[in-house]
Amino acid sequence: MKRNFSVLVSLGFLLFGCAGPEQNDESSRLIRIAQKARNSSNPEAALSFYKKAKELSPENSLVYLGIGEVYIDMKLLDAATEYLKLAENHGASPSRVSYLRGKVYLLSGRIDLAEKEFLKFENADSLNALGAIYDNKGQHEKAQSLYKRVIVKDPNYIDAYNNLGLSLLLERKYKDSIFYLESACSFPNANVNYRSNLALAYGMSGNIKKAREVYAKDFEDEALEERISNLEDIIAERQRQ
Repeated sequence: MKRNFSVLVSLGFLLFGCAGPEQNDESSRLIRIAQKARNSSNPEAALSFYKKAKELSPENSLVYLGIGEVYIDMKLLDAATEYLKLAENHGASPSRVSYLRGKVYLLSGRIDLAEKEFLKFENADSLNALGAIYDNKGQHEKAQSLYKRVIVKDPNYIDAYNNLGLSLLLERKYKDSIFYLESACSFPNANVNYRSNLALAYGMSGNIKKAREVYAKDFEDEALEERISNLEDIIAERQRQ
Protein backbone atom coordinates (compact mmCIF):
# COMPACT_ATOMS: atom_id res chain seq x y z
CA MET A 1 0.00 0.00 0.00
CA LYS A 2 1.30 3.44 -0.91
CA ARG A 3 1.73 5.72 2.08
CA ASN A 4 2.42 9.43 1.88
CA PHE A 5 3.42 11.83 4.60
CA SER A 6 2.36 15.42 4.89
CA VAL A 7 2.60 18.37 7.23
CA LEU A 8 0.17 18.15 10.10
CA VAL A 9 -2.00 21.22 10.37
CA SER A 10 -1.52 21.62 14.06
CA LEU A 11 -3.70 24.43 15.28
CA GLY A 12 -3.53 25.63 18.88
CA PHE A 13 -6.55 25.31 21.19
CA LEU A 14 -5.61 27.56 24.07
CA LEU A 15 -8.58 29.52 25.27
CA PHE A 16 -8.16 33.29 25.36
CA GLY A 17 -10.57 36.18 25.65
CA CYS A 18 -12.01 38.57 28.16
CA ALA A 19 -14.46 37.26 30.72
CA GLY A 20 -17.83 38.95 30.94
CA PRO A 21 -18.82 41.08 33.88
CA GLU A 22 -21.09 38.42 35.38
CA GLN A 23 -18.31 35.87 35.87
CA ASN A 24 -18.29 34.30 39.33
CA ASP A 25 -16.17 31.72 41.12
CA GLU A 26 -18.53 28.84 40.43
CA SER A 27 -18.78 29.58 36.72
CA SER A 28 -14.98 29.90 36.57
CA ARG A 29 -14.67 26.49 38.21
CA LEU A 30 -17.12 24.98 35.73
CA ILE A 31 -15.21 26.52 32.80
CA ARG A 32 -11.95 25.02 34.08
CA ILE A 33 -13.59 21.60 34.36
CA ALA A 34 -15.03 21.99 30.85
CA GLN A 35 -11.58 22.86 29.49
CA LYS A 36 -10.08 19.77 31.14
CA ALA A 37 -12.84 17.60 29.69
CA ARG A 38 -12.21 19.04 26.23
CA ASN A 39 -8.46 18.49 26.55
CA SER A 40 -9.23 14.89 27.52
CA SER A 41 -11.25 14.41 24.31
CA ASN A 42 -14.59 14.30 26.12
CA PRO A 43 -16.66 16.87 24.20
CA GLU A 44 -20.01 15.81 25.64
CA ALA A 45 -18.83 16.44 29.20
CA ALA A 46 -17.20 19.71 28.14
CA LEU A 47 -20.46 20.94 26.62
CA SER A 48 -22.39 19.99 29.74
CA PHE A 49 -20.08 21.99 32.02
CA TYR A 50 -19.93 24.97 29.68
CA LYS A 51 -23.73 25.12 29.52
CA LYS A 52 -23.95 24.99 33.32
CA ALA A 53 -21.47 27.87 33.44
CA LYS A 54 -23.61 29.77 30.94
CA GLU A 55 -26.62 29.51 33.25
CA LEU A 56 -24.59 31.17 36.02
CA SER A 57 -22.79 33.75 33.86
CA PRO A 58 -24.77 34.34 30.66
CA GLU A 59 -22.66 37.39 29.78
CA ASN A 60 -19.31 35.61 30.04
CA SER A 61 -17.70 35.47 26.60
CA LEU A 62 -15.44 32.58 27.63
CA VAL A 63 -18.47 30.31 27.85
CA TYR A 64 -19.49 31.00 24.26
CA LEU A 65 -15.92 30.70 23.00
CA GLY A 66 -15.57 27.40 24.82
CA ILE A 67 -18.78 25.98 23.41
CA GLY A 68 -17.76 27.15 19.95
CA GLU A 69 -14.40 25.38 20.27
CA VAL A 70 -16.04 22.15 21.37
CA TYR A 71 -18.37 22.26 18.37
CA ILE A 72 -15.32 22.82 16.15
CA ASP A 73 -13.73 19.70 17.68
CA MET A 74 -16.92 17.80 16.89
CA LYS A 75 -16.97 19.18 13.31
CA LEU A 76 -20.40 20.73 13.99
CA LEU A 77 -19.44 23.82 12.09
CA ASP A 78 -22.84 25.54 11.85
CA ALA A 79 -23.24 25.33 15.62
CA ALA A 80 -19.66 26.53 16.08
CA THR A 81 -20.33 29.54 13.84
CA GLU A 82 -23.43 30.41 15.88
CA TYR A 83 -21.54 30.37 19.18
CA LEU A 84 -18.60 32.32 17.81
CA LYS A 85 -21.07 35.03 16.86
CA LEU A 86 -22.52 34.94 20.37
CA ALA A 87 -19.01 35.18 21.82
CA GLU A 88 -18.35 38.20 19.61
CA ASN A 89 -21.59 39.82 20.77
CA HIS A 90 -20.56 39.29 24.40
CA GLY A 91 -17.21 41.05 24.00
CA ALA A 92 -14.86 38.18 23.28
CA SER A 93 -11.36 38.94 22.03
CA PRO A 94 -11.66 39.84 18.31
CA SER A 95 -8.38 38.09 17.54
CA ARG A 96 -9.54 34.88 19.20
CA VAL A 97 -12.89 34.90 17.41
CA SER A 98 -11.16 35.56 14.10
CA TYR A 99 -8.76 32.67 14.63
CA LEU A 100 -11.56 30.25 15.48
CA ARG A 101 -13.65 31.47 12.56
CA GLY A 102 -10.64 30.82 10.33
CA LYS A 103 -10.47 27.30 11.69
CA VAL A 104 -14.14 26.76 10.81
CA TYR A 105 -13.41 27.92 7.26
CA LEU A 106 -10.37 25.66 7.12
CA LEU A 107 -12.34 22.61 8.19
CA SER A 108 -15.06 23.36 5.67
CA GLY A 109 -12.53 23.60 2.84
CA ARG A 110 -12.81 27.36 2.35
CA ILE A 111 -9.06 27.90 2.44
CA ASP A 112 -9.06 31.42 0.99
CA LEU A 113 -11.52 32.64 3.63
CA ALA A 114 -9.50 30.92 6.37
CA GLU A 115 -6.35 32.65 5.14
CA LYS A 116 -8.07 36.04 5.24
CA GLU A 117 -9.13 35.47 8.87
CA PHE A 118 -5.64 34.36 9.93
CA LEU A 119 -4.13 37.45 8.29
CA LYS A 120 -6.25 39.84 10.38
CA PHE A 121 -4.23 39.47 13.59
CA GLU A 122 -0.60 38.62 14.28
CA ASN A 123 -1.15 36.43 17.33
CA ALA A 124 0.63 33.09 17.72
CA ASP A 125 -2.40 30.94 16.88
CA SER A 126 -3.20 32.78 13.65
CA LEU A 127 0.42 32.89 12.48
CA ASN A 128 0.85 29.18 13.16
CA ALA A 129 -2.34 28.32 11.28
CA LEU A 130 -1.34 30.58 8.40
CA GLY A 131 2.01 28.78 8.22
CA ALA A 132 0.23 25.44 7.96
CA ILE A 133 -1.83 26.76 5.03
CA TYR A 134 1.32 27.93 3.24
CA ASP A 135 3.02 24.58 3.87
CA ASN A 136 0.12 22.77 2.28
CA LYS A 137 0.41 25.12 -0.70
CA GLY A 138 4.08 24.17 -1.03
CA GLN A 139 5.29 27.60 0.13
CA HIS A 140 7.62 26.17 2.75
CA GLU A 141 10.03 29.07 3.24
CA LYS A 142 7.11 31.44 3.76
CA ALA A 143 5.59 29.00 6.26
CA GLN A 144 8.87 28.56 8.12
CA SER A 145 9.28 32.30 8.59
CA LEU A 146 5.85 32.39 10.24
CA TYR A 147 6.62 29.50 12.58
CA LYS A 148 9.81 31.24 13.65
CA ARG A 149 7.83 34.41 14.37
CA VAL A 150 5.50 32.36 16.56
CA ILE A 151 8.45 30.95 18.51
CA VAL A 152 9.77 34.48 19.08
CA LYS A 153 6.34 35.61 20.28
CA ASP A 154 5.76 32.54 22.44
CA PRO A 155 8.77 30.25 23.08
CA ASN A 156 6.45 27.69 24.69
CA TYR A 157 4.20 27.28 21.62
CA ILE A 158 4.85 23.59 20.95
CA ASP A 159 2.98 23.37 17.64
CA ALA A 160 5.24 25.97 16.05
CA TYR A 161 8.30 23.79 16.72
CA ASN A 162 6.43 20.75 15.44
CA ASN A 163 5.21 22.41 12.25
CA LEU A 164 8.57 24.03 11.58
CA GLY A 165 10.24 20.64 11.91
CA LEU A 166 7.77 19.03 9.52
CA SER A 167 8.09 21.88 7.04
CA LEU A 168 11.87 21.43 6.99
CA LEU A 169 11.35 17.69 6.61
CA LEU A 170 9.36 18.28 3.45
CA GLU A 171 12.40 20.08 2.07
CA ARG A 172 14.64 17.17 3.16
CA LYS A 173 16.52 19.39 5.59
CA TYR A 174 16.79 16.52 8.02
CA LYS A 175 19.26 17.94 10.56
CA ASP A 176 17.25 21.12 11.06
CA SER A 177 13.98 19.18 11.04
CA ILE A 178 15.18 16.86 13.81
CA PHE A 179 16.38 19.83 15.86
CA TYR A 180 12.93 21.45 15.94
CA LEU A 181 11.03 18.18 16.37
CA GLU A 182 13.33 17.28 19.29
CA SER A 183 12.50 20.69 20.73
CA ALA A 184 8.78 19.96 20.42
CA CYS A 185 9.21 16.60 22.13
CA SER A 186 11.10 18.20 25.02
CA PHE A 187 7.93 19.95 26.24
CA PRO A 188 6.12 18.26 29.15
CA ASN A 189 2.85 18.18 27.18
CA ALA A 190 4.40 16.48 24.14
CA ASN A 191 2.36 13.43 23.18
CA VAL A 192 2.60 10.46 20.83
CA ASN A 193 1.85 12.61 17.77
CA TYR A 194 4.90 14.81 18.30
CA ARG A 195 7.12 11.83 18.99
CA SER A 196 5.83 10.03 15.90
CA ASN A 197 6.79 13.05 13.80
CA LEU A 198 10.28 12.94 15.31
CA ALA A 199 10.55 9.23 14.56
CA LEU A 200 9.52 9.96 10.98
CA ALA A 201 12.27 12.56 10.66
CA TYR A 202 14.90 10.17 12.01
CA GLY A 203 13.72 7.50 9.60
CA MET A 204 13.74 9.86 6.62
CA SER A 205 17.29 10.87 7.56
CA GLY A 206 18.32 7.21 7.37
CA ASN A 207 18.56 6.58 11.11
CA ILE A 208 16.07 3.74 11.56
CA LYS A 209 17.67 2.74 14.85
CA LYS A 210 16.92 6.12 16.40
CA ALA A 211 13.43 6.12 14.88
CA ARG A 212 12.77 2.78 16.57
CA GLU A 213 13.95 4.18 19.91
CA VAL A 214 11.52 7.08 19.64
CA TYR A 215 8.60 4.87 18.57
CA ALA A 216 9.38 2.49 21.46
CA LYS A 217 8.42 5.21 23.94
CA ASP A 218 4.78 4.73 22.92
CA PHE A 219 4.55 1.35 21.16
CA GLU A 220 5.77 -2.17 21.70
CA ASP A 221 5.74 -5.62 20.08
CA GLU A 222 3.46 -5.82 17.03
CA ALA A 223 2.40 -2.18 17.22
CA LEU A 224 6.05 -1.10 17.18
CA GLU A 225 6.91 -3.34 14.24
CA GLU A 226 3.91 -2.00 12.33
CA ARG A 227 5.17 1.57 12.79
CA ILE A 228 8.63 0.58 11.56
CA SER A 229 7.12 -1.20 8.54
CA ASN A 230 5.03 1.87 7.70
CA LEU A 231 8.12 4.05 8.04
CA GLU A 232 10.12 1.84 5.68
CA ASP A 233 7.31 2.06 3.12
CA ILE A 234 7.29 5.86 3.39
CA ILE A 235 11.05 5.99 2.93
CA ALA A 236 10.89 3.73 -0.12
CA GLU A 237 8.14 5.85 -1.67
CA ARG A 238 10.05 9.06 -0.95
CA GLN A 239 13.19 7.67 -2.59
CA ARG A 240 11.24 6.99 -5.76
CA GLN A 241 10.06 10.58 -6.02
